Amino acid sequence: MKTTKDIELSIIKKFKKKIWRPFTKAINEYELIEDGDKIAVCISGGKDSMLMAKLFQELERHGKKNFDVVFLSMDPGYNESNRLRIEDNAKHLNVPIQFFESDIFDAVSTVEDSPCYLCARMRRGHLYNRAKELGCNKIALGHHFDDVIETILMGMLYSGQFQTMMPKLHSTNFEGMELIRPMYLIRENDIIHWANYNELEFLRCACRFTEQIEEERREQSGDNISDIESSSKRKEIKELIASLHKVNPFVEKNIFRSVENVSLNTIIAYKEDGVTHHFLDTYHDGDSLFYGSGISQRFDGQDIIDKVHNDLRELADEKYKEFHSSLMPEIDKDKIIGVRTPELRKYATQFAKHEKDVKTFKEHLPHEYYDEMNLHGFLIEKNKDFDTCINELDVFLEYVDNWATCDCTNPKILGKCKDKLVPHIDRWISSGKTYYVRYGMKLLMTHFLDEDYSIDYMYKVAEVKSDEYYVNMMIAWYFATALAKQYDDAVTFLIDERLSVWCHNKTIQKAVESNRIDKETKAYLRTLKRK
Repeated sequence: MKTTKDIELSIIKKFKKKIWRPFTKAINEYELIEDGDKIAVCISGGKDSMLMAKLFQELERHGKKNFDVVFLSMDPGYNESNRLRIEDNAKHLNVPIQFFESDIFDAVSTVEDSPCYLCARMRRGHLYNRAKELGCNKIALGHHFDDVIETILMGMLYSGQFQTMMPKLHSTNFEGMELIRPMYLIRENDIIHWANYNELEFLRCACRFTEQIEEERREQSGDNISDIESSSKRKEIKELIASLHKVNPFVEKNIFRSVENVSLNTIIAYKEDGVTHHFLDTYHDGDSLFYGSGISQRFDGQDIIDKVHNDLRELADEKYKEFHSSLMPEIDKDKIIGVRTPELRKYATQFAKHEKDVKTFKEHLPHEYYDEMNLHGFLIEKNKDFDTCINELDVFLEYVDNWATCDCTNPKILGKCKDKLVPHIDRWISSGKTYYVRYGMKLLMTHFLDEDYSIDYMYKVAEVKSDEYYVNMMIAWYFATALAKQYDDAVTFLIDERLSVWCHNKTIQKAVESNRIDKETKAYLRTLKRK
Protein backbone atom coordinates (compact mmCIF):
# COMPACT_ATOMS: atom_id res chain seq x y z
CA MET A 1 0.00 0.00 0.00
CA LYS A 2 1.38 3.38 -1.01
CA THR A 3 1.82 6.32 1.34
CA THR A 4 -0.95 8.84 1.90
CA LYS A 5 1.08 11.52 0.15
CA ASP A 6 1.62 9.33 -2.93
CA ILE A 7 -2.08 8.46 -3.04
CA GLU A 8 -3.05 12.14 -2.90
CA LEU A 9 -0.52 13.09 -5.58
CA SER A 10 -1.83 10.34 -7.87
CA ILE A 11 -5.25 12.03 -7.94
CA ILE A 12 -3.99 15.34 -9.31
CA LYS A 13 -1.15 13.93 -11.40
CA LYS A 14 -1.51 10.41 -12.83
CA PHE A 15 -5.32 10.44 -12.62
CA LYS A 16 -5.84 14.12 -13.28
CA LYS A 17 -7.52 13.58 -16.67
CA LYS A 18 -9.60 10.52 -15.75
CA ILE A 19 -10.67 11.37 -12.19
CA TRP A 20 -9.85 14.92 -11.04
CA ARG A 21 -11.09 16.76 -14.13
CA PRO A 22 -14.40 14.84 -14.39
CA PHE A 23 -14.92 15.49 -10.67
CA THR A 24 -14.45 19.27 -10.96
CA LYS A 25 -16.37 19.35 -14.24
CA ALA A 26 -19.44 17.76 -12.61
CA ILE A 27 -19.26 20.22 -9.71
CA ASN A 28 -19.12 23.19 -12.08
CA GLU A 29 -21.49 21.93 -14.78
CA TYR A 30 -24.23 20.87 -12.39
CA GLU A 31 -23.56 23.60 -9.79
CA LEU A 32 -23.19 21.04 -7.02
CA ILE A 33 -21.32 23.24 -4.54
CA GLU A 34 -21.97 26.84 -3.56
CA ASP A 35 -20.13 29.17 -1.23
CA GLY A 36 -21.25 28.58 2.34
CA ASP A 37 -22.25 24.94 1.86
CA LYS A 38 -21.61 22.42 4.61
CA ILE A 39 -21.50 18.99 3.00
CA ALA A 40 -21.71 15.57 4.61
CA VAL A 41 -19.48 13.33 2.48
CA CYS A 42 -21.09 9.93 3.05
CA ILE A 43 -18.66 7.04 3.29
CA SER A 44 -19.75 3.42 3.03
CA GLY A 45 -16.21 2.05 3.00
CA GLY A 46 -16.18 1.07 -0.67
CA LYS A 47 -13.83 2.33 -3.37
CA ASP A 48 -16.24 4.98 -4.66
CA SER A 49 -16.97 6.77 -1.40
CA MET A 50 -13.37 6.57 -0.18
CA LEU A 51 -12.11 8.14 -3.40
CA MET A 52 -14.84 10.78 -3.12
CA ALA A 53 -13.55 11.68 0.34
CA LYS A 54 -10.03 12.21 -1.02
CA LEU A 55 -11.39 14.26 -3.92
CA PHE A 56 -13.18 16.58 -1.52
CA GLN A 57 -9.98 17.00 0.46
CA GLU A 58 -8.14 17.97 -2.72
CA LEU A 59 -10.94 20.36 -3.63
CA GLU A 60 -10.62 22.04 -0.25
CA ARG A 61 -6.90 22.55 -0.94
CA HIS A 62 -7.08 23.66 -4.55
CA GLY A 63 -10.69 24.70 -5.26
CA LYS A 64 -12.26 28.13 -5.52
CA LYS A 65 -15.37 27.40 -3.47
CA ASN A 66 -15.66 28.29 0.20
CA PHE A 67 -17.37 25.33 1.84
CA ASP A 68 -17.04 22.95 4.78
CA VAL A 69 -17.20 19.16 4.83
CA VAL A 70 -17.70 16.43 7.37
CA PHE A 71 -16.86 12.83 6.52
CA LEU A 72 -19.79 10.80 7.75
CA SER A 73 -20.06 7.02 7.96
CA MET A 74 -22.99 5.10 9.31
CA ASP A 75 -22.46 1.65 10.82
CA PRO A 76 -25.76 -0.13 10.09
CA GLY A 77 -24.56 -3.26 11.84
CA TYR A 78 -21.25 -4.20 10.18
CA ASN A 79 -19.43 -7.23 11.43
CA GLU A 80 -16.26 -6.41 13.35
CA SER A 81 -13.84 -7.10 10.48
CA ASN A 82 -15.71 -4.84 8.03
CA ARG A 83 -15.89 -1.98 10.52
CA LEU A 84 -12.18 -2.40 11.22
CA ARG A 85 -11.30 -2.30 7.52
CA ILE A 86 -13.16 0.98 7.06
CA GLU A 87 -11.38 2.48 10.07
CA ASP A 88 -7.96 1.26 8.90
CA ASN A 89 -8.45 2.62 5.37
CA ALA A 90 -9.67 5.95 6.70
CA LYS A 91 -6.66 6.21 8.98
CA HIS A 92 -4.22 5.39 6.19
CA LEU A 93 -5.90 7.84 3.80
CA ASN A 94 -6.02 10.53 6.51
CA VAL A 95 -9.81 10.89 6.24
CA PRO A 96 -11.30 11.97 9.61
CA ILE A 97 -14.47 9.89 9.52
CA GLN A 98 -17.25 10.51 12.01
CA PHE A 99 -19.06 7.22 12.72
CA PHE A 100 -22.57 6.79 14.04
CA GLU A 101 -24.49 3.57 14.61
CA SER A 102 -27.91 2.31 13.54
CA ASP A 103 -29.68 -1.06 13.55
CA ILE A 104 -30.71 -1.10 9.88
CA PHE A 105 -29.24 -4.54 9.12
CA ASP A 106 -31.27 -6.03 11.97
CA ALA A 107 -34.40 -4.23 10.78
CA VAL A 108 -34.22 -5.58 7.20
CA SER A 109 -32.81 -9.02 7.99
CA THR A 110 -36.28 -10.59 8.12
CA VAL A 111 -37.68 -8.72 5.10
CA GLU A 112 -38.26 -11.05 2.15
CA ASP A 113 -39.35 -8.60 -0.54
CA SER A 114 -36.79 -6.01 -1.72
CA PRO A 115 -34.58 -5.90 1.39
CA CYS A 116 -31.90 -4.02 -0.58
CA TYR A 117 -34.35 -1.30 -1.59
CA LEU A 118 -35.61 -0.91 1.97
CA CYS A 119 -32.07 -0.90 3.34
CA ALA A 120 -30.98 1.80 0.90
CA ARG A 121 -33.97 4.00 1.75
CA MET A 122 -33.39 3.61 5.48
CA ARG A 123 -29.67 4.29 5.19
CA ARG A 124 -30.27 7.48 3.24
CA GLY A 125 -32.87 8.67 5.75
CA HIS A 126 -30.44 8.11 8.63
CA LEU A 127 -27.69 9.95 6.74
CA TYR A 128 -29.95 12.93 6.01
CA ASN A 129 -31.03 13.11 9.62
CA ARG A 130 -27.49 12.91 11.01
CA ALA A 131 -26.16 15.40 8.45
CA LYS A 132 -28.87 17.88 9.36
CA GLU A 133 -28.04 17.49 13.06
CA LEU A 134 -24.44 18.42 12.20
CA GLY A 135 -25.58 21.60 10.42
CA CYS A 136 -25.08 20.29 6.88
CA ASN A 137 -27.26 21.38 3.98
CA LYS A 138 -26.06 18.71 1.54
CA ILE A 139 -25.06 15.08 1.50
CA ALA A 140 -22.67 13.75 -1.13
CA LEU A 141 -22.97 10.19 -2.42
CA GLY A 142 -20.38 8.31 -4.49
CA HIS A 143 -22.46 7.26 -7.49
CA HIS A 144 -20.41 7.35 -10.71
CA PHE A 145 -20.97 7.53 -14.48
CA ASP A 146 -21.57 3.80 -14.84
CA ASP A 147 -24.20 3.87 -12.10
CA VAL A 148 -25.98 6.57 -14.10
CA ILE A 149 -26.10 4.80 -17.45
CA GLU A 150 -27.00 1.47 -15.83
CA THR A 151 -29.93 3.19 -14.10
CA ILE A 152 -31.13 4.60 -17.44
CA LEU A 153 -31.17 1.17 -19.08
CA MET A 154 -32.63 -0.58 -16.05
CA GLY A 155 -35.55 1.82 -16.04
CA MET A 156 -36.22 1.26 -19.73
CA LEU A 157 -35.81 -2.52 -19.81
CA TYR A 158 -37.24 -3.55 -16.46
CA SER A 159 -39.58 -0.74 -15.41
CA GLY A 160 -40.84 0.63 -18.72
CA GLN A 161 -39.83 4.19 -17.91
CA PHE A 162 -37.21 6.65 -19.12
CA GLN A 163 -35.42 8.36 -16.26
CA THR A 164 -31.97 8.80 -14.82
CA MET A 165 -30.05 9.21 -11.60
CA MET A 166 -29.89 13.00 -11.22
CA PRO A 167 -26.63 14.83 -10.34
CA LYS A 168 -28.45 16.60 -7.51
CA LEU A 169 -31.84 16.44 -5.81
CA HIS A 170 -33.81 18.37 -3.23
CA SER A 171 -34.83 16.15 -0.33
CA THR A 172 -38.58 15.71 -0.08
CA ASN A 173 -38.49 14.69 3.58
CA PHE A 174 -35.72 16.91 4.97
CA GLU A 175 -36.42 20.55 4.20
CA GLY A 176 -33.42 22.54 3.04
CA MET A 177 -31.32 19.44 2.37
CA GLU A 178 -29.91 18.39 -1.00
CA LEU A 179 -28.27 15.25 -2.31
CA ILE A 180 -25.34 15.72 -4.69
CA ARG A 181 -23.36 13.21 -6.77
CA PRO A 182 -19.97 14.82 -7.54
CA MET A 183 -18.52 11.62 -9.10
CA TYR A 184 -21.26 11.73 -11.74
CA LEU A 185 -18.83 11.89 -14.70
CA ILE A 186 -16.14 9.49 -13.42
CA ARG A 187 -15.94 6.02 -14.99
CA GLU A 188 -15.92 3.02 -12.66
CA ASN A 189 -12.91 1.43 -14.39
CA ASP A 190 -10.88 4.54 -13.61
CA ILE A 191 -11.85 4.28 -9.95
CA ILE A 192 -10.75 0.63 -9.92
CA HIS A 193 -7.51 1.57 -11.66
CA TRP A 194 -6.84 4.24 -9.01
CA ALA A 195 -7.44 1.79 -6.18
CA ASN A 196 -5.25 -0.91 -7.74
CA TYR A 197 -2.48 1.54 -8.61
CA ASN A 198 -2.32 2.63 -4.99
CA GLU A 199 -2.59 -0.96 -3.69
CA LEU A 200 -5.79 -0.17 -1.80
CA GLU A 201 -8.38 -2.75 -0.77
CA PHE A 202 -11.86 -1.55 0.08
CA LEU A 203 -15.11 -3.21 1.08
CA ARG A 204 -17.07 -4.63 -1.83
CA CYS A 205 -20.28 -5.10 0.10
CA ALA A 206 -20.71 -5.25 3.86
CA CYS A 207 -24.34 -6.31 3.77
CA ARG A 208 -25.15 -9.31 6.01
CA PHE A 209 -27.81 -10.45 3.55
CA THR A 210 -25.31 -10.58 0.67
CA GLU A 211 -22.68 -12.23 2.84
CA GLN A 212 -25.16 -14.92 3.84
CA ILE A 213 -26.11 -15.68 0.23
CA GLU A 214 -22.47 -15.84 -0.86
CA GLU A 215 -21.63 -18.15 2.04
CA GLU A 216 -24.48 -20.48 1.06
CA ARG A 217 -23.35 -20.47 -2.58
CA ARG A 218 -19.75 -21.05 -1.54
CA GLU A 219 -20.82 -24.14 0.39
CA GLN A 220 -22.60 -25.43 -2.71
CA SER A 221 -19.99 -24.52 -5.32
CA GLY A 222 -16.67 -24.43 -3.51
CA ASP A 223 -14.42 -21.45 -4.15
CA ASN A 224 -15.53 -20.75 -7.73
CA ILE A 225 -16.09 -17.02 -7.48
CA SER A 226 -18.00 -16.88 -10.76
CA ASP A 227 -20.68 -19.11 -9.25
CA ILE A 228 -21.20 -16.88 -6.23
CA GLU A 229 -21.28 -13.55 -8.07
CA SER A 230 -24.57 -11.71 -7.62
CA SER A 231 -27.01 -12.28 -10.48
CA SER A 232 -28.72 -8.94 -9.90
CA LYS A 233 -30.40 -6.92 -12.62
CA ARG A 234 -27.63 -4.36 -12.41
CA LYS A 235 -25.06 -7.06 -13.15
CA GLU A 236 -27.09 -8.08 -16.21
CA ILE A 237 -27.12 -4.47 -17.39
CA LYS A 238 -23.34 -4.22 -16.89
CA GLU A 239 -22.87 -7.27 -19.08
CA LEU A 240 -25.28 -5.91 -21.70
CA ILE A 241 -23.41 -2.59 -21.91
CA ALA A 242 -20.09 -4.43 -22.15
CA SER A 243 -21.38 -6.50 -25.07
CA LEU A 244 -22.74 -3.40 -26.82
CA HIS A 245 -19.39 -1.67 -26.31
CA LYS A 246 -17.73 -4.34 -28.45
CA VAL A 247 -19.92 -3.27 -31.36
CA ASN A 248 -19.97 0.46 -30.61
CA PRO A 249 -17.19 1.90 -28.39
CA PHE A 250 -19.24 5.08 -27.89
CA VAL A 251 -22.31 3.32 -26.52
CA GLU A 252 -21.76 4.40 -22.89
CA LYS A 253 -21.49 8.08 -23.79
CA ASN A 254 -24.50 7.83 -26.09
CA ILE A 255 -26.63 6.30 -23.33
CA PHE A 256 -25.61 9.19 -21.06
CA ARG A 257 -26.27 11.82 -23.73
CA SER A 258 -29.72 10.41 -24.43
CA VAL A 259 -31.05 12.02 -21.23
CA GLU A 260 -29.51 15.37 -22.21
CA ASN A 261 -31.09 15.39 -25.67
CA VAL A 262 -34.74 14.59 -25.03
CA SER A 263 -37.03 16.17 -27.64
CA LEU A 264 -40.44 16.69 -26.04
CA ASN A 265 -41.90 17.24 -29.51
CA THR A 266 -41.30 13.56 -30.27
CA ILE A 267 -42.39 12.11 -26.91
CA ILE A 268 -45.85 10.51 -26.67
CA ALA A 269 -46.19 11.33 -22.98
CA TYR A 270 -44.11 12.46 -20.03
CA LYS A 271 -44.59 13.19 -16.35
CA GLU A 272 -43.73 16.41 -14.55
CA ASP A 273 -44.32 16.78 -10.80
CA GLY A 274 -46.51 13.68 -10.92
CA VAL A 275 -48.74 15.04 -13.71
CA THR A 276 -48.85 13.18 -17.04
CA HIS A 277 -48.72 15.32 -20.19
CA HIS A 278 -49.77 13.67 -23.44
CA PHE A 279 -48.89 14.91 -26.91
CA LEU A 280 -52.60 15.01 -27.79
CA ASP A 281 -53.14 17.62 -25.08
CA THR A 282 -51.57 20.26 -27.33
CA TYR A 283 -51.72 18.61 -30.74
CA HIS A 284 -54.40 21.02 -32.00
CA ASP A 285 -53.19 24.07 -30.10
CA GLY A 286 -50.43 25.07 -32.48
CA ASP A 287 -47.42 26.69 -30.85
CA SER A 288 -48.51 26.62 -27.20
CA LEU A 289 -46.67 28.08 -24.27
CA PHE A 290 -45.94 25.54 -21.53
CA TYR A 291 -45.03 26.64 -18.03
CA GLY A 292 -44.27 23.69 -15.80
CA SER A 293 -47.66 22.94 -14.29
CA GLY A 294 -49.94 23.35 -17.30
CA ILE A 295 -50.63 24.70 -20.77
CA SER A 296 -51.73 28.21 -21.55
CA GLN A 297 -52.60 30.07 -24.69
CA ARG A 298 -50.00 31.55 -27.01
CA PHE A 299 -49.03 35.15 -26.20
CA ASP A 300 -47.20 37.69 -28.33
CA GLY A 301 -45.36 40.94 -27.63
CA GLN A 302 -46.38 42.72 -24.46
CA ASP A 303 -48.66 39.83 -23.52
CA ILE A 304 -45.59 37.62 -23.15
CA ILE A 305 -43.88 40.20 -20.96
CA ASP A 306 -47.01 40.50 -18.81
CA LYS A 307 -47.14 36.72 -18.50
CA VAL A 308 -43.52 36.65 -17.34
CA HIS A 309 -44.20 39.40 -14.79
CA ASN A 310 -47.16 37.50 -13.37
CA ASP A 311 -45.23 34.22 -13.22
CA LEU A 312 -42.31 35.88 -11.43
CA ARG A 313 -44.64 37.51 -8.90
CA GLU A 314 -46.08 34.08 -8.11
CA LEU A 315 -42.54 32.87 -7.38
CA ALA A 316 -41.62 35.89 -5.24
CA ASP A 317 -40.30 35.56 -1.69
CA GLU A 318 -40.85 38.77 0.27
CA LYS A 319 -38.13 38.01 2.85
CA TYR A 320 -35.64 37.34 0.08
CA LYS A 321 -36.63 40.60 -1.60
CA GLU A 322 -35.95 42.53 1.61
CA PHE A 323 -32.60 40.85 2.11
CA HIS A 324 -31.44 41.07 -1.49
CA SER A 325 -32.46 44.68 -1.96
CA SER A 326 -30.22 45.60 0.99
CA LEU A 327 -27.25 44.23 -0.97
CA MET A 328 -27.99 46.48 -3.96
CA PRO A 329 -28.83 49.97 -2.72
CA GLU A 330 -28.34 51.32 -6.23
CA ILE A 331 -31.45 49.42 -7.43
CA ASP A 332 -34.93 50.79 -6.74
CA LYS A 333 -36.52 48.36 -4.27
CA ASP A 334 -39.78 48.46 -6.23
CA LYS A 335 -37.90 47.07 -9.23
CA ILE A 336 -36.99 43.88 -7.36
CA ILE A 337 -39.69 41.19 -7.41
CA GLY A 338 -37.76 38.86 -5.10
CA VAL A 339 -37.43 35.51 -6.88
CA ARG A 340 -34.73 33.29 -5.43
CA THR A 341 -32.03 32.27 -7.90
CA PRO A 342 -32.79 28.49 -7.92
CA GLU A 343 -36.46 29.19 -8.67
CA LEU A 344 -35.54 31.69 -11.38
CA ARG A 345 -33.23 29.13 -13.00
CA LYS A 346 -36.01 26.52 -12.98
CA TYR A 347 -38.34 29.02 -14.60
CA ALA A 348 -35.70 29.84 -17.23
CA THR A 349 -35.37 26.14 -18.06
CA GLN A 350 -39.12 25.85 -18.67
CA PHE A 351 -39.27 29.15 -20.56
CA ALA A 352 -36.32 28.18 -22.80
CA LYS A 353 -38.41 25.41 -24.38
CA HIS A 354 -40.39 28.06 -26.29
CA GLU A 355 -37.94 29.67 -28.69
CA LYS A 356 -40.32 32.20 -30.24
CA ASP A 357 -41.41 33.50 -26.86
CA VAL A 358 -37.83 33.70 -25.62
CA LYS A 359 -36.88 35.66 -28.71
CA THR A 360 -39.71 38.12 -28.07
CA PHE A 361 -38.73 38.45 -24.41
CA LYS A 362 -35.08 39.12 -25.23
CA GLU A 363 -36.05 41.88 -27.64
CA HIS A 364 -37.87 43.79 -24.87
CA LEU A 365 -34.82 45.55 -23.48
CA PRO A 366 -34.43 47.30 -21.14
CA HIS A 367 -36.44 45.07 -18.83
CA GLU A 368 -38.52 46.67 -16.11
CA TYR A 369 -37.42 44.45 -13.22
CA TYR A 370 -34.11 43.27 -11.79
CA ASP A 371 -35.41 39.69 -11.75
CA GLU A 372 -36.23 39.96 -15.46
CA MET A 373 -32.64 40.94 -16.22
CA ASN A 374 -31.37 37.89 -14.32
CA LEU A 375 -33.86 35.72 -16.19
CA HIS A 376 -32.52 37.16 -19.45
CA GLY A 377 -28.99 36.23 -18.37
CA PHE A 378 -30.04 32.68 -17.50
CA LEU A 379 -31.69 32.34 -20.93
CA ILE A 380 -28.44 33.44 -22.59
CA GLU A 381 -26.73 30.62 -20.68
CA LYS A 382 -28.87 28.12 -22.64
CA ASN A 383 -27.06 28.98 -25.89
CA LYS A 384 -25.10 26.09 -27.39
CA ASP A 385 -23.58 28.20 -30.15
CA PHE A 386 -20.60 30.36 -29.13
CA ASP A 387 -21.09 33.20 -31.62
CA THR A 388 -24.80 33.51 -30.82
CA CYS A 389 -23.98 33.65 -27.14
CA ILE A 390 -21.40 36.42 -27.64
CA ASN A 391 -23.79 38.47 -29.76
CA GLU A 392 -26.51 38.20 -27.12
CA LEU A 393 -24.07 39.12 -24.35
CA ASP A 394 -23.01 42.23 -26.27
CA VAL A 395 -26.62 43.42 -26.33
CA PHE A 396 -27.40 42.30 -22.78
CA LEU A 397 -24.36 43.91 -21.09
CA GLU A 398 -25.35 47.28 -22.52
CA TYR A 399 -28.37 47.25 -20.17
CA VAL A 400 -26.81 45.64 -17.08
CA ASP A 401 -26.83 48.13 -14.20
CA ASN A 402 -25.78 46.10 -11.16
CA TRP A 403 -23.04 43.70 -10.05
CA ALA A 404 -25.38 40.79 -9.24
CA THR A 405 -26.88 40.52 -12.72
CA CYS A 406 -23.42 40.88 -14.23
CA ASP A 407 -21.90 38.13 -12.08
CA CYS A 408 -24.71 35.57 -12.22
CA THR A 409 -24.65 35.12 -16.01
CA ASN A 410 -22.32 32.21 -16.72
CA PRO A 411 -22.81 30.54 -20.13
CA LYS A 412 -21.05 27.16 -20.18
CA ILE A 413 -20.30 27.47 -23.89
CA LEU A 414 -17.74 30.20 -23.11
CA GLY A 415 -15.62 27.80 -21.07
CA LYS A 416 -15.66 25.32 -23.95
CA CYS A 417 -14.30 27.83 -26.47
CA LYS A 418 -11.59 29.63 -24.51
CA ASP A 419 -9.38 30.43 -27.49
CA LYS A 420 -12.27 32.19 -29.21
CA LEU A 421 -13.26 33.90 -25.97
CA VAL A 422 -10.04 35.83 -25.30
CA PRO A 423 -10.49 38.50 -28.05
CA HIS A 424 -13.97 39.28 -26.73
CA ILE A 425 -12.64 39.59 -23.19
CA ASP A 426 -10.04 42.04 -24.47
CA ARG A 427 -12.74 44.00 -26.29
CA TRP A 428 -14.99 44.20 -23.23
CA ILE A 429 -12.19 45.18 -20.84
CA SER A 430 -10.98 47.94 -23.15
CA SER A 431 -14.51 49.31 -23.70
CA GLY A 432 -14.45 51.49 -20.58
CA LYS A 433 -18.07 50.53 -19.83
CA THR A 434 -18.46 49.47 -16.20
CA TYR A 435 -20.20 46.13 -16.56
CA TYR A 436 -18.50 45.15 -19.81
CA VAL A 437 -15.18 45.66 -18.00
CA ARG A 438 -16.31 43.82 -14.88
CA TYR A 439 -17.69 40.93 -16.91
CA GLY A 440 -14.49 40.57 -18.93
CA MET A 441 -12.38 40.40 -15.76
CA LYS A 442 -14.82 37.95 -14.21
CA LEU A 443 -14.35 35.62 -17.20
CA LEU A 444 -10.57 35.82 -16.77
CA MET A 445 -11.00 34.87 -13.13
CA THR A 446 -13.40 32.02 -13.90
CA HIS A 447 -11.70 30.44 -16.90
CA PHE A 448 -8.04 31.48 -16.93
CA LEU A 449 -6.59 30.96 -13.47
CA ASP A 450 -6.24 27.19 -13.72
CA GLU A 451 -5.20 25.04 -16.68
CA ASP A 452 -5.25 27.90 -19.20
CA TYR A 453 -3.52 30.38 -16.93
CA SER A 454 -0.99 32.91 -18.19
CA ILE A 455 0.54 35.80 -16.29
CA ASP A 456 -0.39 37.96 -19.28
CA TYR A 457 -3.98 37.84 -18.06
CA MET A 458 -2.93 39.22 -14.67
CA TYR A 459 -1.32 42.14 -16.44
CA LYS A 460 -4.56 42.76 -18.36
CA VAL A 461 -6.46 43.11 -15.08
CA ALA A 462 -3.74 45.13 -13.33
CA GLU A 463 -3.72 47.61 -16.21
CA VAL A 464 -7.41 48.44 -15.75
CA LYS A 465 -7.75 51.90 -14.20
CA SER A 466 -11.19 53.06 -13.16
CA ASP A 467 -13.04 55.22 -10.66
CA GLU A 468 -15.99 52.80 -10.72
CA TYR A 469 -16.44 50.95 -7.42
CA TYR A 470 -17.71 47.72 -9.01
CA VAL A 471 -14.82 47.61 -11.45
CA ASN A 472 -12.30 48.01 -8.64
CA MET A 473 -14.09 45.40 -6.54
CA MET A 474 -13.68 42.91 -9.39
CA ILE A 475 -9.98 43.73 -9.67
CA ALA A 476 -9.59 42.97 -5.96
CA TRP A 477 -11.69 39.80 -6.25
CA TYR A 478 -9.62 38.65 -9.21
CA PHE A 479 -6.28 39.10 -7.44
CA ALA A 480 -7.55 37.59 -4.17
CA THR A 481 -8.57 34.51 -6.16
CA ALA A 482 -5.25 34.57 -8.01
CA LEU A 483 -3.43 34.52 -4.66
CA ALA A 484 -5.21 31.25 -3.88
CA LYS A 485 -4.54 29.72 -7.30
CA GLN A 486 -1.36 31.29 -8.72
CA TYR A 487 0.27 32.73 -5.61
CA ASP A 488 3.85 33.15 -6.82
CA ASP A 489 2.83 35.39 -9.71
CA ALA A 490 -0.05 37.17 -7.98
CA VAL A 491 1.93 38.24 -4.93
CA THR A 492 4.47 40.07 -7.12
CA PHE A 493 1.72 42.49 -8.16
CA LEU A 494 1.33 43.42 -4.51
CA ILE A 495 5.05 43.54 -3.79
CA ASP A 496 5.62 45.74 -6.86
CA GLU A 497 2.54 47.86 -6.01
CA ARG A 498 1.06 47.54 -9.50
CA LEU A 499 -2.53 48.08 -8.26
CA SER A 500 -4.15 51.24 -6.95
CA VAL A 501 -3.95 51.63 -3.18
CA TRP A 502 -7.64 50.82 -2.78
CA CYS A 503 -7.50 47.69 -4.99
CA HIS A 504 -4.25 46.63 -3.36
CA ASN A 505 -5.65 46.77 0.17
CA LYS A 506 -9.02 45.31 -0.80
CA THR A 507 -7.22 42.37 -2.44
CA ILE A 508 -5.39 41.68 0.82
CA GLN A 509 -8.60 42.01 2.81
CA LYS A 510 -10.45 39.49 0.60
CA ALA A 511 -7.48 37.11 0.60
CA VAL A 512 -7.26 37.21 4.39
CA GLU A 513 -10.98 36.39 4.58
CA SER A 514 -10.56 33.39 2.26
CA ASN A 515 -10.49 29.81 3.51
CA ARG A 516 -8.19 28.82 0.65
CA ILE A 517 -5.13 30.65 1.96
CA ASP A 518 -3.15 29.39 4.96
CA LYS A 519 -2.52 31.38 8.13
CA GLU A 520 1.18 31.97 7.46
CA THR A 521 0.46 33.41 4.02
CA LYS A 522 -2.29 35.62 5.43
CA ALA A 523 0.09 36.95 8.05
CA TYR A 524 2.61 37.86 5.35
CA LEU A 525 -0.05 39.50 3.16
CA ARG A 526 -1.05 41.76 6.05
CA THR A 527 2.48 43.15 6.08
CA LEU A 528 2.00 44.32 2.48
CA LYS A 529 -0.84 46.74 3.25
CA ARG A 530 -0.35 50.27 1.94
CA LYS A 531 -1.33 53.63 3.38
